[in-house]
Amino acid sequence: MGDTTYNDGARTFQATAVAIAAHALVAVDSNGKISVAGDNATDKVIGATLEPIAASGYGAVRLLNTGGTSEVLAGGDTIAVGDTIYADGAGKVGTDSSNTKIGYALGASAADGDVIEVLVHAHFI
Repeated sequence: MGDTTYNDGARTFQATAVAIAAHALVAVDSNGKISVAGDNATDKVIGATLEPIAASGYGAVRLLNTGGTSEVLAGGDTIAVGDTIYADGAGKVGTDSSNTKIGYALGASAADGDVIEVLVHAHFI
């Protein structure tokens, strides 16, 4: 078992057979493996990757339930500091309130793929 828990709010997970970029939001499946989080409210978004993770490889994920801030990938929406942000597909965040709430933007974004800092909203899976 390659899972490791750290006291800094990160945990090591194994990815499914698809690679995951750094700072991508991820969801956990019933086998305990992670994949890029989608834009539906039923995904169990658990955190954001701290590093790129190879297909079927292991990597660190900053867990959302630890509070504090996380760096996440922004989608194509214009995001201003203070905006409430949500999972927006492809492991990114946006402003569509019909999706899973992630937190509040502490950085601005206008381009797909920007990395912004987010004050994480308390989560319960």
